[in-house]
Amino acid sequence: MGATVSSFVGQLGRFFPRRIPAPTTLAYAAWTAAWFVLFLALTFPHDLIVRHWSDEIAAQSGWQMRYDDVWLRPWNGYHVAQARVIAPGKDPEPVIAAAEVVFRPSFSVLFGGSAFPFYFSGGAYGGEFHGSLDRTGALDLSWSSLRLGNYPRITKLVEGTWAGELAGELHFTGQGDLKSLDGRGKLGLKNASLTQGKAQGFTIPDLHFSSGDADFEMKAGRVEIRSLKLSGSEVDAELHGQLYLLSANAMPVANAALTLKPIPGSPSGLEALLTLLNHNQKPPSGAYSFTLYGPLNSLRVR
Repeated sequence: MGATVSSFVGQLGRFFPRRIPAPTTLAYAAWTAAWFVLFLALTFPHDLIVRHWSDEIAAQSGWQMRYDDVWLRPWNGYHVAQARVIAPGKDPEPVIAAAEVVFRPSFSVLFGGSAFPFYFSGGAYGGEFHGSLDRTGALDLSWSSLRLGNYPRITKLVEGTWAGELAGELHFTGQGDLKSLDGRGKLGLKNASLTQGKAQGFTIPDLHFSSGDADFEMKAGRVEIRSLKLSGSEVDAELHGQLYLLSANAMPVANAALTLKPIPGSPSGLEALLTLLNHNQKPPSGAYSFTLYGPLNSLRVR
């Protein structure tokens, strides 16, 4: 037994230098190792890793992530080019499309643990966003300075020229169908406007809002708008009610109460339009109350 151990130690000793290498030898070894690590990082099949993670997200939550290219920067994570996030269902239009998204898995993956939660950040529609996604489908998302005119899902609601910046945060849990999602969120709006607007053949007077905020909750396919207030140059607005998320392929359906109060000095055409919608009656308080109902892209007023 002793002879066997001695023989093994003798063979192992061949791998160690008999004397301490010279500094130039150590430097050369470090240089070679650095290049080896660099080429390994460049040629490693990162696309397969990211695709595995995106497939796992789709299987767990129903949300899909598509992209054109992926590469790794060890100091901050994976970079995904032309990323599109698509909601569960058959609607191919992405909820978010970004030229580049940076994301990294949980540090526990280094020790053989789960890659979740994922942490991500990027820029889209003139603004920035960041958040995290858990294996269960729990999403935490915050964004700032999103330009309304750059976001197709907003500009398609009403024809016209949109401007302004939107900030907000969203927290929800659930998997698969939108009706399984529960959560809450907040929105903040500044320097917003809609000019040259038209809806169902009617011309909308130019509207400008210096600020606005909203607070909402989501449960069982319904968004409860607890409060939405806009402070404008022509009119102040307040809205509360419900949005029904029938499916990812269908436009949300609204049932909400809207109050509009023209600002003194606002264009006369605005007051005339509100009076017409209010059955040719001016309210004593100066605040017009309406009910909005129907799909968001073809709302009806009563």
